[in-house]
Amino acid sequence: MRTRRRALALWAVLSLATVTQLSPAEASVMRPPGGGEACTYSVGSSGYEATAVCKNNNNHPIEFRAVIVCGLSWDTTGGWVTVPPGKRRSSSGLCDAFGTGVGSVSVDVRDL
Repeated sequence: MRTRRRALALWAVLSLATVTQLSPAEASVMRPPGGGEACTYSVGSSGYEATAVCKNNNNHPIEFRAVIVCGLSWDTTGGWVTVPPGKRRSSSGLCDAFGTGVGSVSVDVRDL
């Protein structure tokens, strides 16, 4: 009986710790760019850095980040960037030098 209580208490503590690690920003829904965003993508001359530039044509702010597929190394993402209505911002990332460079670039968008 005592073991069962300890196991239940441990489960409760671990569950609570996991729930408290979720941040509100990460809980919002990511989506591909839609009609309210105009995004362009480029790869640097080295072939290992990629940049996404998005203009927000919505009437509310958005956040986006570059999502970069790297050949023969781990894929990467740029930092989240907040874009007010009517403005343009960029997000970029770098592929590992041991890989074959950038394979493709896209963005994740979330409405604020």
